[in-house]
Amino acid sequence: MQFHEKLKAYRSSYGLTQEQLGEKVFVSRVTISKWETGRGLPNLGSLQQLASLFGISVDELLGSNELVALAQTEVKNTVRQSHTLMFGLLDVLCVLLVFLPIFADGKGHSFTLYAFYPIALFLQPLMMALVILPSAFGVVELALQSRLSEIWGSRILKISLTLSLLLLLLLVNCRQPYPSTFVLCLVVAKGFILIKR
Repeated sequence: MQFHEKLKAYRSSYGLTQEQLGEKVFVSRVTISKWETGRGLPNLGSLQQLASLFGISVDELLGSNELVALAQTEVKNTVRQSHTLMFGLLDVLCVLLVFLPIFADGKGHSFTLYAFYPIALFLQPLMMALVILPSAFGVVELALQSRLSEIWGSRILKISLTLSLLLLLLLVNCRQPYPSTFVLCLVVAKGFILIKR
């Protein structure tokens, strides 16, 4: 007997509608319907709630193939979320270009990476925008990391890497050696994460 057949049988034997079962395991009626028609499997948390509700073990609810498929899905989701978390943290670090002092002169003034080498006046707003944009994007990545689908998670990593590369190119073209080195380190770290993926 497959999971979807077992779920439907247990729900019927307990006299629950799909909506009532959904309320008990904190999912929608549509999700229960999807599970009962075999178009998806619950995550481990929902599976444990279902097993507890019906007074059975998770093994009794799932077949061995379904358990393996569920474990593989959970591992992929965990890896994707950790990559999004690391990219988000690296993107937020870009804001340090504005605030991180690298040295102080003899008069008590400190210089940030951004202010060390003068750049043309018309490039300053563009550079500041390209420093703030990845940082803001990193905050969004961190806020949405657990809510992203697999497709959007992959796209967000590519957008993050593209923003960092644009910032790096601008800093190199403006002859900003220290900020370029800092952003290059962030890009290399993202590259290692992507290669490891």
